[in-house]
Amino acid sequence: MRRKVLFWGLFCASLVLFCTQTLEAFGIVAFHADFFAKKPPIVVDAGHGGEDGGTVGVQGVVEKDINLSIAQELAQLLKENFFPVIMVRDGDYAVGDQSLPTIAERKRSDIKQRVQLVEETGECLLISIHQNYFSEGRYKGAQIFYGGNRPESAVLAESIRESIVNTLQPENTRQNKEAGEEIYLLDHCLVPGVLVECGFLSNPEEAALLQEESYQKDMAKAIYNGIISYLETSQEE
Repeated sequence: MRRKVLFWGLFCASLVLFCTQTLEAFGIVAFHADFFAKKPPIVVDAGHGGEDGGTVGVQGVVEKDINLSIAQELAQLLKENFFPVIMVRDGDYAVGDQSLPTIAERKRSDIKQRVQLVEETGECLLISIHQNYFSEGRYKGAQIFYGGNRPESAVLAESIRESIVNTLQPENTRQNKEAGEEIYLLDHCLVPGVLVECGFLSNPEEAALLQEESYQKDMAKAIYNGIISYLETSQEE
């Protein structure tokens, strides 16, 4: 008799545990299905391009080339995971009106065209890829600027910063900064947006790393994981 009672007791407990785990599993699946159904378009902006090379590193590496490589890797990761992706540029060219007579006018046209592309995309996320430079070669590490027009931008920046620090730059203590008027793109875009300075081309060690394809892939993956972390957090709220 005791054995029967014990058997049925264990059976009922196992059944309850199974049902609970099954419901939790369905809840997780439902959450992810809902999450993946709401993927926003991502605008990936490789900074500079064409005649505007950006900064030039200590080893002669040109910023626009590093920007494009990392942006392409990031776009590929996003596409593989079924995000709608809009590349501002996917080659070495400027996006503004190149018929304008002066470099200054062409640069203004370029940055305004980037803003217009974001506006035409509608509600999206903006990820702009750049590299840093300073007169002293000892400075290194990624730093992220975020737009001040949407509070979500600061959250996105922090998610990406944490991902980069945790996976690539554990000694990096740089803090995110809100962009001012000097960063026209973030200052004028009305969607959640960040500008990721991936590292310093003025630092010989970091400049060498940023030229390595494997490191570019790792940087793109860190940015991608930061985007995913941000989206998961925003879905839960």
